[in-house]
Formats: sequence, C-alpha cells, structure tokens
Amino acid sequence: MTVANGWKNILAEAVEDASKLPEEWLFEIVSAETVDGGLQISATYVSRDVPLDDYLPSERKLPHPYRSLQRIREDARAKSLVTCECCGRGGSLVDVGETARVRCVQHGYVVDAVEWCGNPVGFMFDSAEEAMAHFLKDYGDGLEMMQDLTREGDDETRH
Repeated sequence: MTVANGWKNILAEAVEDASKLPEEWLFEIVSAETVDGGLQISATYVSRDVPLDDYLPSERKLPHPYRSLQRIREDARAKSLVTCECCGRGGSLVDVGETARVRCVQHGYVVDAVEWCGNPVGFMFDSAEEAMAHFLKDYGDGLEMMQDLTREGDDETRH
C-alpha cells in the first residue's frame, strides 16, 4: 500500500490495531487511498456465522469484524482530516470533491502528495542546492576522508 509520508503513521496505527483483532477473523488491511481528501482504508475479513446484531444494546453485542473495520476506518479518516498528507503536521481540508486534500500552510500548493513525496527535493528541501548543503553539513568531513582513502599511490591510508 502506498500513502504519502504524512499519513504513514496513521496507516501504521491502523495496521497495529488490526493486528490485535482475533486471528480467526483473518482481518487484513488491503488498501489505503485518498477519498474526498481523507484516508480511506479497506480490509478483508471472515465473519463466519457471527451475526451483525446492531439492533441489540451495546452491552449485549457480540464482537464482529465489520464493527472493528468501521472503528479502524473512522479513526484513520478522522486523523487524516487534520494531518497534512505531505509532512504529517497539522493541516486542514483544501478544496472539495476529487481535488480535495489535507495540507498544512507550507504544502497547500501540492496536488499529488504521493508523487511529491517520492522526490526529496520538495519534501524536505525547497531546492537541490538546499538538499546538497544539508548533506555536506552532515557528511562533508566524511567525504574528504573518503577522498583521502582513494588516492592512488598512498598505500598507508588504504584499507
């Protein structure tokens, strides 16, 4: 399943909740997609002959995989409607219908968050130069050392 970086934690929580359900239900989350701006999770399960007894008071209802699916789906959707799909910060619904999406102020311009998250420039950095500056800040000294190790004719520093 592919979701944008901002919603990966929401999906992970849903999978964790599903893993706690009874094994005999064979409950499995099979898809996660953006519908009307929010996250929609679909799952398969086996209910066997357990009736869906919604007419009973809550204290008399039997555990049922359908109600578990609804709970997990509603929790994930509620969280996704206030979480930026791009970065995971707080966000709000932008636009309506097929173009509806949840974005923070910084990522309001992003239309396709999944495609956008696949590109590190734009996700973490505004430009390729900023991404390179960050890399050099973290690993610059290591690059110089690696260059020293690869010099021709200098057998003492080679490993």
